[in-house]
Amino acid sequence: MNREMVQVFVIQCASTGEFLTEDLNYSRSLKRAGRLYDVQEAAETAQFNLDHDYEISTFFEYTKLRK
Repeated sequence: MNREMVQVFVIQCASTGEFLTEDLNYSRSLKRAGRLYDVQEAAETAQFNLDHDYEISTFFEYTKLRK
C-alpha cells in the first residue's frame, strides 16, 4: 500500500472563519475545504472570490488510496 504526502493549500475567509469549498461555497469544516496544490492558484482563487478578506493555510496530507 503506497501512499505519499502531498502539500495542499486551503482558503479561509478571515472575517467569518469559513473555508472555501471545491464548488466555491463555504463550510466551517476543514475536512470539506477545497484543496489546491499550487500556491499561485490558491492566491488567485482567494483574491477573485474574497478580495482581501482571506488567509491561505498549507499542510501535508496523504494522497487517497488507489484501487
